[in-house]
Amino acid sequence: MQQNTQLLTPRLTKRNFTSTINNPYHHNLMNHTTIENQLAKARRFQLNLEEAPAFGAGSMPASEERTFAMLAHLFPLIVWPWKRKSSSAVDAHGKEALNFAITALLIIWPIGFIAGFCGVTVAKIVALGTSVLSLGLLALVVCAMIQAGKGRLLRYPINFRFIK
Repeated sequence: MQQNTQLLTPRLTKRNFTSTINNPYHHNLMNHTTIENQLAKARRFQLNLEEAPAFGAGSMPASEERTFAMLAHLFPLIVWPWKRKSSSAVDAHGKEALNFAITALLIIWPIGFIAGFCGVTVAKIVALGTSVLSLGLLALVVCAMIQAGKGRLLRYPINFRFIK
């Protein structure tokens, strides 16, 4: 009883062979531990998403509530105090966004203030670094807005919970 080995092994054609040789990641495809390591690295940078309170549960229509939940990530100091009592979803998104804004302010402002005393060259380097950091934080806020539109609450990775 011989097994048909032709069914068990893939057929190596010239096209498959050249694409395998020309693929720079081919060695990673064969090494299972490398793939597990790459997945573990990718999991470290995942954002923590939670289900937010349902839209339409408050005194506002669901579409209006969705809009204010998204705007709460851009303008938390305006939207959260204004609409927190009329919507539990806006309240949850506003608290998270306001806590993140306070945390970012407490991290970036002292760094810039101290760098101002260190000389022009150091101040320029720190200003460049904080500018890049600010762009990254803005990208995170945009991500949170998109998730808020889908009904999910993004938990910012570095966030001190001042407002509970």
